Amino acid sequence: MFLYIKNIFTLKIYKWIKGKSNMIKNIENIEELKEEISRLKKEVDINQILAIDTPFIDSHSDFAVINIPSYGHQGHNLIFMADDKILMFSSGNGKEIDKKYERIMNKKFGRSTISIFMLLRAVLKNYSHEFVRIREVMNTLEMDPVLDSIEDTGRILRKLTDRMEGLFQIIIELKEEDIKWFNFSLVSFEYDLFTTEARYWLERCRSHVYRIASLRTKSEIRSNRELNDTMKKLTVIMTFLTIVSIVVNVPGTVGAIFGIPALSNAYFEEHVTFLIITLFSTTVLSVLLGLFYWKKLGFK
Repeated sequence: MFLYIKNIFTLKIYKWIKGKSNMIKNIENIEELKEEISRLKKEVDINQILAIDTPFIDSHSDFAVINIPSYGHQGHNLIFMADDKILMFSSGNGKEIDKKYERIMNKKFGRSTISIFMLLRAVLKNYSHEFVRIREVMNTLEMDPVLDSIEDTGRILRKLTDRMEGLFQIIIELKEEDIKWFNFSLVSFEYDLFTTEARYWLERCRSHVYRIASLRTKSEIRSNRELNDTMKKLTVIMTFLTIVSIVVNVPGTVGAIFGIPALSNAYFEEHVTFLIITLFSTTVLSVLLGLFYWKKLGFK
């Protein structure tokens, strides 16, 4: 009889704990999320929270909210914790639980702890993939430093760095703050490793911000070099045009001389053929010298 009562009592305790651990509800519709929060009688403006573009955590005595925006189709990831219920608004992050954590799931707040932990890991993976994509773009810009592309990449990288800093702040607060829905002791070792990984990716983002400055300097040097080359080409063009104008002025001068009857009859009337050959030769020689000078400077 005593054993029977003990087993019943143990079973009730188990069901109570299991009930505490099965309070997660995954929601994929924003209107459904609002309805669920209204049933809990918590005054929270979900639209205002989702409008925030950086990760943050807002903890109160009776509820807590974690909002973590992500890249791609995943959009926002929001966790609302109140009383004995956890609402997770996510497009897929944190829903797959590793088998090694199954033994923790039935512990008090074990399911909420693991679900939050899985979500944080999924978001960090999402951020790291975005960083790898940005790094590949920067590697391309190393070979062809286009200023507009560098500025666009710099803005995207700064946004990622801000998000990574916000995510890291959430990780630290969950570890240090007393938030009852997250029991750090259940995943202490894995969480410390995860914190180290998050710090690593944050430092990578920060270091590449300085790399953007280096790419910007390289682009400016390239622009100055191209400007100098352009000025050099313009100088050569002006020189060539000056030579051509001089050549063109020679026949004009001679024509003017021929236009003076007294002078032309006295000096050039008997040597018209020689004069034409001289003018033609001088013009051709001037053009050839100009082209030779142009080729010598390396222009086509």
